[in-house]
Amino acid sequence: MPTLIITFLLWFILAGIVYFIDPGMFGVVPLLFVIVFFCLLFTFSLIFANSRRGVLATIAVEFFLLLMYLGVGNILNLILVVAIATCIELYFSLK
Repeated sequence: MPTLIITFLLWFILAGIVYFIDPGMFGVVPLLFVIVFFCLLFTFSLIFANSRRGVLATIAVEFFLLLMYLGVGNILNLILVVAIATCIELYFSLK
């Protein structure tokens, strides 16, 4: 139950940042990436009921968001990121 409350709180904070804060301000983009990381971490950990899979999915999504921010996020990079994350998950689940 506390994790669910923290997840909703983080999503409300993220929505507030996206809606109310100007993206041109100093330090907003790194703050956005940090808040998105924690939002996705708690959400994926709840969905998968596994912290390791939650961290792996969060890192994959966050990396693709970083690629999109840098202007190189396309469907090929998305497929590659998903494939690498899947291979890492299979490696750790077989061990």
